[in-house]
Amino acid sequence: MRATRYLAGMASFSLIGSALTAAPAAQAPVVTTASGPVRGVAQGAGGIFKGIPFAQTTGGDHRWTPPRPALPWTASFDASQFGPICPQPERPDYRSERQSEDCLSINVATPSFSGKKPVLVLIHGGAFFVGSGAELFDDAARAYNERGILVVSLNYRLGRLGFFSHPGLRAEQPGAPTGNYWLMDQVAGLNWVHSNIARFGGDPDKVTIMGCSAGGSSINALMTSPKSRGLFARASAHSGGGINNATRPQAQAEREGVAFAARAGVTGEGGQAITALRRLDPAAIMAADPGPPNFGAVVDGEMIPQETAIAFAKGDIARVPYIAGSTSNEASIFGLMGFDEKALRDRFGIDVAAVRKIYDPATKLSPAELLRQVQTDFIFTSAATATAGLAARWQPSWSYYFAYVPTAERGKVAGAPHCADFGYTLGAAKASQGAENARLAAMMQGYWTNFIKTGNPNGSGLPQWSQYKGAHRGPLLIDSKTTVTPNFRATQIAYWWKLWAERTGQKLP
Repeated sequence: MRATRYLAGMASFSLIGSALTAAPAAQAPVVTTASGPVRGVAQGAGGIFKGIPFAQTTGGDHRWTPPRPALPWTASFDASQFGPICPQPERPDYRSERQSEDCLSINVATPSFSGKKPVLVLIHGGAFFVGSGAELFDDAARAYNERGILVVSLNYRLGRLGFFSHPGLRAEQPGAPTGNYWLMDQVAGLNWVHSNIARFGGDPDKVTIMGCSAGGSSINALMTSPKSRGLFARASAHSGGGINNATRPQAQAEREGVAFAARAGVTGEGGQAITALRRLDPAAIMAADPGPPNFGAVVDGEMIPQETAIAFAKGDIARVPYIAGSTSNEASIFGLMGFDEKALRDRFGIDVAAVRKIYDPATKLSPAELLRQVQTDFIFTSAATATAGLAARWQPSWSYYFAYVPTAERGKVAGAPHCADFGYTLGAAKASQGAENARLAAMMQGYWTNFIKTGNPNGSGLPQWSQYKGAHRGPLLIDSKTTVTPNFRATQIAYWWKLWAERTGQKLP
C-alpha cells in the first residue's frame, strides 16, 4: 500500500514509458567494456544497452558490504533487457519485474559510438525504498540522444539493504565505512562510467549527474562525498532537500539499526547479529520496516564526512556548476513520508501554529493550506535556495522553482506536485498534452541540454536565467511565464535559513 501511495503522488511525472524500438538481432551493436563485451540493441547510428553489471551480487555474505567490481566475462553479455531491480515492496507496475540482490546494473543509450559526447547520468528517486534506473531511462534517452547527449541510469541498493548502520558491522569491518551502501553503489556506478563510457562514444570528463526526490538527495550527497570527486563535471539536484532531514549522525543510525534488527527477531550488537540478519531473505528484511519509509544519508566520516549544508557552506563540495530546484507543492509527497503536523513538532520542533505569523499574519489561510506551505518550504524550497546560495560562494550556481500546472489541472491541485518538473525535463510525458506543455518541455530540455553540454543553462531563445549570487538571489520561477524572481518568498525562506544557521553556527547563504 505505501508503495502504491508513493506512485500515486508521483503520477504527474511518470517516466517509465514504453520500451525503445528494438532492431533486428543481426544489427545488434557490441561494445567491449573493461569487464567484457556487451551486446545491445541498435538505435539509429547508436545503440541501447541495458542491465550491464557494474558490481557483483550484494546478497548472502556480501549483504551490507561495499560493492565489488563485476567479475569479467568473455562471451557477449546480452544487454537487450533491463536487469533485476533491487529488492523493494511490490507495486502494481512492478509486480512482473525480477527482484534480486544481484541488482547493481547500469543502462547506456548512445546516439553514436564515435566522438566524445557529454554524458547525463540519472539517479532515480523513490524515497530510497522503491524504484530503479529503468524508470527514467527510456524517455530520457529519447529526449537527449537526439540532442547529442549520451544517457546513463543505474540501480542502487534500497531500503534497509542500502541503509543500515549497526555496531556489529563496525566490529566486522574495522576502518571501513558502514551504513551508506546506497551511496557506495552510486559511486561504483560513476567509476564504471569513468572507466567505460568512452567506449560508447561518451566523454568521461563531461559527466552530469541528475536526480529528483531521493535522486536529488543523492546528487547532494555525491556533491559532498570525497569518494565521488572527479567523477562528474556538473550536478543538478531536483527536489532533494539539503538543509533539514538530509543526514543523520552515525550514532542515531546505529540505534535505528539495532531497533530494526530487534523487529526482525535478532538481538545483540555483535557480529553474530549481523550473521543472523544475513540469513534472512529480503522479504523478511523489508517486513521489519513497517510504516512510512525513513531512510537517509548517514554521517559516517568517510562517504559522508559532515551534514550536507555544512559541507556546502564550507566549500567541502565538488567544485562544479550546480543547479538546485523544487516545486510549488512538494507537500504532495508528505502523506507517504508521514511529515504531518505532529511529526514536524516531534521530530523537528516546529510548531505550525506558531509559524503562522510568518506565513499568514492576516490569518486567512486554512490550517491545511498553512501546513502545506510549511511542509513544502521547510524541507524543499528553503533547501534548494540554500544549497544554491551556499554553492554560489564557490562555483557557478542556479536555482529554480517550478510552479507550472497544466491548464486542465488548474484549480484542482494546490500547485506543481513533487518532481513535476521531471515530466518536462526528461521527456515527452507532458509535452504531448497541448501546445503550452510542449513549449514548456522544449524550454526545460533546452536549459538542461545547455547545462549538460557547457555547464551553463542559458542559450539562444531561452529566458535569461541569472546565476544565484550577488544581486541575483532569486530562483528562476518556471510557470506559464518564466522569469528570475528576486526576493522570492523571502520572509518564509529567511525564517528556515535562520533556524538552520542558529542550529549549525554557519553563516546564511
